[in-house]
This record gives sequence, structure tokens and C-alpha cells, in this order.
Amino acid sequence: MFQLFLLLLEVIYLFLAFKTGNTLFMVIAVGVGAWWLYELNKDAKERSEALLTDTIQKVEQHPHTRYIISPDYLRALMLDERSGMLRILEREDVPDDFEIKEIDFEDIYEIAILEDGQQVALTAKGGVHGLSLIKGGAKMNIQVDELQEEEEEEEEDEVQKLALQLLVDDLYEPLIEYIFLDNEQAIPKELDEYKDIFKECHNWYQKISVIIKRHERKKAQDISIKGWT
Repeated sequence: MFQLFLLLLEVIYLFLAFKTGNTLFMVIAVGVGAWWLYELNKDAKERSEALLTDTIQKVEQHPHTRYIISPDYLRALMLDERSGMLRILEREDVPDDFEIKEIDFEDIYEIAILEDGQQVALTAKGGVHGLSLIKGGAKMNIQVDELQEEEEEEEEDEVQKLALQLLVDDLYEPLIEYIFLDNEQAIPKELDEYKDIFKECHNWYQKISVIIKRHERKKAQDISIKGWT
């Protein structure tokens, strides 16, 4: 209500300034306009902080050792190393409760980084020297932490969507996606904003890659022990 009053006051002084040619009215109009913008930004910041606090409270109700919340507060990606579970929380709108997808660490077979649907990094149990199911059957040979481009494709300078995609042991929903960026307009890869988002995405890619390799090694050790007994 106060913001509306300031906006109305600014319009009145602008009208008087143009009507009379009085510089004082213009100065007052500019001052009131600056005050209105300040109050508008202050209110938006307070609402954003309240929304973040509420989202954190809802997310932290679930067991976790680390998590990340999307900028629009509609998604969260969580790791719980104590129970060995990965959780993806999603909701349609901010006031809604989160829907939860839980995945046992042992049930994660592959993880990939996708830029506009194109795979730029992949980690899989046993390594990948053949077909990647995430890629839809395309031949891949990508090692952990190596971001390689397909030589036959030209490098894209802009990205519209950046996501992690997981292949898990679930016949009903084997491919699960966590989106880090999904813009209507593509943004340049050289933009600092995109570099920061990609860095966070790659950071989580590394964490889940370690989980995949850790369980792969544990399984190999168990097989070796059984072979000696």
C-alpha cells in the first residue's frame, strides 16, 4: 500500500513538473521515484528471504548430509551418506509440499551432465566402453571428471538447459533428471553466471561419480573375498 502511495505521489509531481516547468517538482519526483524503487526492492528481498527460509525448513525435514536448492525453490538435490540415499525433491509451485524421489546409492548406474540434451560428461559402473543408456544407446567412452566434446559436432556457444541425468535401478522411471538451468533464452557459455552454474553442476556430478565408483569398488572387494573363502 505504501509503495502504491509513493508511485502515485511520483506521478503527481511529474505531472506538476511538466505542467509548470518547475525544476523543484522534477527533483521531488525523482527523489520519490528513488524511494519507491528502494521500497520495492526491499519488499522483494524480504519475500525472497522468507521464501528461502520456508524452503530450507521443508528440505531439512528429510535426513541429509548435504543438499542444494534450485534458485526458483522448486527443486532440491540431497545426499544422505548415513543411510546411503540420494533424494530429489520437486514441487509444481512454491506453496506446495515437495514430492520425494529416493534412490539407494547402490541403485545408481550412471550419471551424466547434459547441455541442451547433449552429453558432455559421463560416469558409469564398470566404466563406459560401448552403449550408454542415458545417451539413448549412443557409443560413449568418457572417463570420470573428463569433459569431452564429440569431435564430429561443433561446439555450441550458448546453452538453454543444463541438467544432471541419472540412470537408476527402477523399471518404472529409470532416467531421473535434476535441472540446474532451464531458460527460455539460451545464455552464452562464457558468461560468469553460466560458469558458476556449471561449476555447481559439475561439483555434484563429481560427488555422485565418487558414490558410483565407491560402490563399484566395494562390490569388487566383496567378490574377491568370496572367491577366497
